[in-house]
Amino acid sequence: MRPFYDNWASSSHARVNCIGCHYEHGFRGYIAGKLRLLGEMMRYWVGAYNVRPHSRVSDQNCLSCHQEKALEAVTVYRKKIPFSHPKHYGVAVREITLTCTTCHSQLVQGDHLAVDESACLVCHFTGVARGQALGDCYSCHGPPKDQILIRGVVFNHSTYLKSGVECLTCHVHVTRGTGDVPREKCFSCHVERFEEYGKTELIHRVHVTEQHLKCTDCHSEISHGKFELAQALSPDCASCHGGRHSVQEQVYIGTGGSGVDPMPDPMFLSGVICSGCHQSPTPIAAVAQPQACVACHGPGYDRLMRQWQQAVSQKLSELRAQLAQIESQLAQSLNDSSLRVLYEEAQKNIRFIEEDRSLGVHNIHYVSALLRRSAENLAQLLARREHGEYTPEKPLHSGEPFGCPRCHVGVEFLAFVQAPQTASHKVHLKRDDCNACHAVQPHEHGQTLATAKDCTQCHPTAERMAQLESQDCLHCHEAKLPPRSAKAKFPHETHIALWIRCEACHEGVTQIGHLEFLGRGVPKPGHDFCATCHPADIANNCLKCHND
Repeated sequence: MRPFYDNWASSSHARVNCIGCHYEHGFRGYIAGKLRLLGEMMRYWVGAYNVRPHSRVSDQNCLSCHQEKALEAVTVYRKKIPFSHPKHYGVAVREITLTCTTCHSQLVQGDHLAVDESACLVCHFTGVARGQALGDCYSCHGPPKDQILIRGVVFNHSTYLKSGVECLTCHVHVTRGTGDVPREKCFSCHVERFEEYGKTELIHRVHVTEQHLKCTDCHSEISHGKFELAQALSPDCASCHGGRHSVQEQVYIGTGGSGVDPMPDPMFLSGVICSGCHQSPTPIAAVAQPQACVACHGPGYDRLMRQWQQAVSQKLSELRAQLAQIESQLAQSLNDSSLRVLYEEAQKNIRFIEEDRSLGVHNIHYVSALLRRSAENLAQLLARREHGEYTPEKPLHSGEPFGCPRCHVGVEFLAFVQAPQTASHKVHLKRDDCNACHAVQPHEHGQTLATAKDCTQCHPTAERMAQLESQDCLHCHEAKLPPRSAKAKFPHETHIALWIRCEACHEGVTQIGHLEFLGRGVPKPGHDFCATCHPADIANNCLKCHND
């Protein structure tokens, strides 16, 4: 008894006499307590005592000090969980009449109001679906109101609550353990009593209401909280199918590729598992539809998903074509170990993305990074083979206002209509940030604010074009030949320095608005055109215009 005595002596109940709790009040209770104590002493003398003796404390003994009326008010546990005694004490909860010590079984372990939380978890999570609870999440947690930080990402629940998104959509893997009662537990006290096993109402009445046993004396433990998702992405599927979706899980976690740092998807960091999106049943498996995006994120996100897939598909096609070109034309060059490393890394990343089969939806940020890495590798390989040096392209979204590229991946492949022309996002992103044309504030998110008049700031009208000098064109134009003319050299700066006007080659450029001119007046490359100014060089000085 020494450990139990020491715990009592250091607890908040130290001033309460032992028999004040452990003996029933009155003469009969006193005699019954003494007889029970005598039995314990005899078991001790013959060596048949239990090192962890069980003692029952009557509710009436608790209420002799704690007024029942004081328990009617809602109390706050852990500064945030509202708790109602009337809903738990003196009434049948799940066919169980609870007692004071059902929850307050650790009163002499320190804190006077100590609560055995395992009792709460066993009662609220046993016998319900994974992640669900008796009552609902709001019973303890309440509707989240404040912004929170999830692995560096600011998150606000209010938008999702307004859309009717259930907690279980994201918070699925929040419990461990089942709270079941193995038959072997019965042998701790009984020799043979299996005929009552399964009679839960009877067993709870005898063990909980009458004998005041702790829940975990019989039930296996349940824990509740935030758990690592990496090994629990598909808890329902993996139990039968094993790791058949390991590639998809790697992409979602942001690992498995080469040359790029780990980059977990924000949905993974928020706790969303596979079934959070794969909600549409088919004869084989549940699949993800664009409507699943809309259910949580609102209208428009279905288009975003298709935009990602279009962008990734187009980029994969381009990279596959480059791989084929390298394999057919530069096979000998791949004997160089440094070039071989670039080629194999790009090939591995492309295969990895294709095996995922989501075209970026599982983790668009990670897939985009792998595509950029692969494109850089192949461009570097071709540049080293042909020129011996490589200059990486300037990345798009240089300013990244409010993190637009976090969601709008692949927007550079989308065209937009601004009368009278259809224009490319890619061209504009090389010079401007998104907020040059679009609203980025949450209440105006994505609205196009730019008008045709705004376009004239970069695309002058005919009147303005007539006033410009050739040098002015270089403020916007890089003065590079298009890829189709890569075999020729044409230094725009040299010709402009000689005061040769742009319209000498680009006929009509100063006569109409620049938006209307777009795509017109581009000279057709060839000897006849160049011979207008360089007749003697056409036959005698080939290297003046042509690359080696």
